Amino acid sequence: MLENNPIRFQVKQIAASLGANIKSCTDILYELRRLTHILFSETQANKDDIKGWFKAEKFGIDEDGFWTSLPLLEAFRANRAPGDAISHSWHPKLRENRDACFRMYCLRNVGTYLAEIRERLPGTAWMYYQDITNTAVQFPYIDQITAITPDFDWRTYHTFQSVAPENNPSGIIQWTNPTIDYAGEGLIVSVSIPVFLEKNFIGLWSIDIPMNSLHQDAVFDTYLKGQINFILDRCGVLVAHPSIETEIDKDKGSIYQRHISELGSEFIGLDQALLLEEKSGQRLLTRQDGIEVLACFEVIPGIEWIFIATFPRRSMEDAVNRRISDALDRVKSGDLSYRLKDISDIEQARMIVNGFNEMASALENQEKIRKETQEENEKLEKRLQHFQRMEAIGTLAGGIAHDFNNILFPILGFAELLFMDLPEDSDEYAMVKEISLAAGRARDLTRQILTFSRQADLENSTVFFQSIIKEALKLLRSSIPNNIEILKTIQQDCPPVFGDPTKLHQIVMNLCTNAFHAVQKEGGKFEVALDAIEIKPGNGTELSELKFGDYVRLTVSDTGHGMDAQTKVQIFDPYFTTKADGKGTGLGLSVTYGIVQKLNGDIKVYSEPGQGTTFHVYLPQAALSPKKAKTPEIVIARGTERILLVDDEEIIVNMGKQVLERYGYKVTTHVDSLAALAAFKQEPYAFDLVITDMTMPKMTGDVLAGHIKALRQNIPVILCTGFSEKISKSNYGGAMIDEFLMKPVSVKAFNQTIRHLLDVSNTKDKTK
Repeated sequence: MLENNPIRFQVKQIAASLGANIKSCTDILYELRRLTHILFSETQANKDDIKGWFKAEKFGIDEDGFWTSLPLLEAFRANRAPGDAISHSWHPKLRENRDACFRMYCLRNVGTYLAEIRERLPGTAWMYYQDITNTAVQFPYIDQITAITPDFDWRTYHTFQSVAPENNPSGIIQWTNPTIDYAGEGLIVSVSIPVFLEKNFIGLWSIDIPMNSLHQDAVFDTYLKGQINFILDRCGVLVAHPSIETEIDKDKGSIYQRHISELGSEFIGLDQALLLEEKSGQRLLTRQDGIEVLACFEVIPGIEWIFIATFPRRSMEDAVNRRISDALDRVKSGDLSYRLKDISDIEQARMIVNGFNEMASALENQEKIRKETQEENEKLEKRLQHFQRMEAIGTLAGGIAHDFNNILFPILGFAELLFMDLPEDSDEYAMVKEISLAAGRARDLTRQILTFSRQADLENSTVFFQSIIKEALKLLRSSIPNNIEILKTIQQDCPPVFGDPTKLHQIVMNLCTNAFHAVQKEGGKFEVALDAIEIKPGNGTELSELKFGDYVRLTVSDTGHGMDAQTKVQIFDPYFTTKADGKGTGLGLSVTYGIVQKLNGDIKVYSEPGQGTTFHVYLPQAALSPKKAKTPEIVIARGTERILLVDDEEIIVNMGKQVLERYGYKVTTHVDSLAALAAFKQEPYAFDLVITDMTMPKMTGDVLAGHIKALRQNIPVILCTGFSEKISKSNYGGAMIDEFLMKPVSVKAFNQTIRHLLDVSNTKDKTK
């Protein structure tokens, strides 16, 4: 028995397409029945209401004795009737039937709804409600039956008979075999659903669909010589066949319904009930002339119809040859992904197909390896470019820090000198204090720049999250438009957490930036809140992953467009983003999630489409370190030693000279490192200590220190810098440099360092 052939895919596709059309019709029938129940249950109408409706619509008997069933009949025939018009059909005697009149009254305005449904089923011919009292509503308006003869009985109509309780005891949707449409639509098929009220059968809804709309011409498309496609019902009656259209008797309004056995003797033993049970498969049949015929079948979902494609078995050879030829052409054109999936039982063809697939697979693997190598190289190139950009940012940050600290050093230094000279209760003292505070904030900003560029050491410590949030929001406020409102609900006495301040700052910035983007388009607001919370049994399943204990909760919520369930599942995935190109990297939330997890916390998100989004970040509370006893203020000792001070910034050497001389030292200054070295060479023992800047033209401070140590090894050398990649607190040690100071340094710290080195040096000299 054949297992695969090139028609199987076509059969499955057509059956699936027909099944989708069948489902659309049945879904709409369920809608109509539900709507009918609502109208019949909720519509309020008394006898006068219905009588007034009859009068307004001008229902009556025309000059030919027919019951006119549609208002504006003349307007319709003149093509001036509304597009949602419906026709009402009933026997004149039923006019006094209160139930029938009431149900027609309930459905009087259903035309607009039916028009909307018809847009969803563009191939629909007619939709109509049939009542058990021989009344009906039809849409769209059908001129051929606008006038119903008194002896016409809707209850004898084939759709009514298909769902009447005596023929349909289970009360399910029923499809009828194709019939001729009296209104000129040709061959149609009808589907009906019974309507019950308080378990009593009161009528039905039906939809008439042209057969060529339900299955389209693709049903009869063939690919093999001698192939024939058709549809039959569970009784073996042909529902669709290429010959049916030629066998319609339009005068009598009927078709010649043929049984499958009439197509040939090979079909006589075909069991339709078994095909319906198997759902999908194929049969090998033998014609009377001995030619083998293959029949592929697929049951159409939602209806007891079977789609069948038959063709002579020998035509498979032509199909296989054509498929192999097409496959080779595709490989020649560069499509290495194509495979010959449908293989016949012809052994030679099977071997060729298997060889082709193995060849194409090998070529595709080679191409895949080439593409992967190329993609990896491109990724490495992008990473290199990223690292280079980050290196450039770091270099820029270092340069800014160096220059900025050199500017701040004399400002803070001169401010401290003024503190010493001014009375604390004077206005001048207060002004100098403000200068000092401003310079201190500038110094802290410089440190933040170095931290952001990863050029400052990062470490976890006990920190108050509320202060970090305050600084982050201050930074955000300057970059967010004024029409975006930022609400703050910060618990000021919130306990501290244990974390790296920079990473905590990053959490706030990432979440608030996302909130801003969510409300940016329409204008809105987002809220940032911080509070303490205890996680304990009974908090809910959403917090079940957290250990019980005390936490600090950061909440960032916005009034934006929100997210659906699928998006929420992916938001923490690296590189996933819903933002437009250039608006995000897709890394913000994944980085935030990683930081929170490393701090033994968790992050939860709550969002609905159109309802905004709320993020909750839970971090364990940290115990406050015991307060240290206040260290008594150290009195800085004065000195008389001789100091060589070298810096290429004249204002710095002037400030340093004033500071040192105020404490009794004798100071020689140079703004040129080569001149300073020449002075030291001339009198190596004329100085007791050397203070030099790191970054200077002609000769850097570390090189100058090396030359000075070569001339006099035991002289103390202090190296100062605003920033240097070469030397920092972690690597300045060595024989050339005795102490490292990062600008700006306070006057007290500056003098303490000098005094300490001189005292150590004097002690060493006395012991020799």
